Amino acid sequence: MKIECTIDNKHVLLTVNSNKPLNLILMDELETSHMETRCRDGNCGNYQKSRFWHDLERAYEDTGSHPCPHCYASKTLIFESLLQTVVKSESGPSHDEEPDETTIVREVGLNKCPCLDAHEILDIFRAAAAYRRRRRVRRY
Repeated sequence: MKIECTIDNKHVLLTVNSNKPLNLILMDELETSHMETRCRDGNCGNYQKSRFWHDLERAYEDTGSHPCPHCYASKTLIFESLLQTVVKSESGPSHDEEPDETTIVREVGLNKCPCLDAHEILDIFRAAAAYRRRRRVRRY
């Protein structure tokens, strides 16, 4: 099998005959040590809980909708990045707008796992955004 891609702005063409996962093939062929391979235990890449992660945890519980264990970290990270735009939009000078429903569904949909539908995604975002806004009000 041939794999053609661009990694770190370098064009790479690999010819492999393996049943190994892509990340292990790349680590072997490119001899790199900076790639993470922890997705098998549910910890994709370098995801770490932020100090505001409770907002999302509470939103998951309130809505009764949770990402599956395989995509939990990536979808939570996407939700968190969207929630940060909500905080920026309310903080004054930057005047960023809160993402619309289409943007929210599209961004979370970057992870193709079908464990959450569009309504669940929007419900989670709205609940987490409400918690985030309350937290922000209490800080001032």
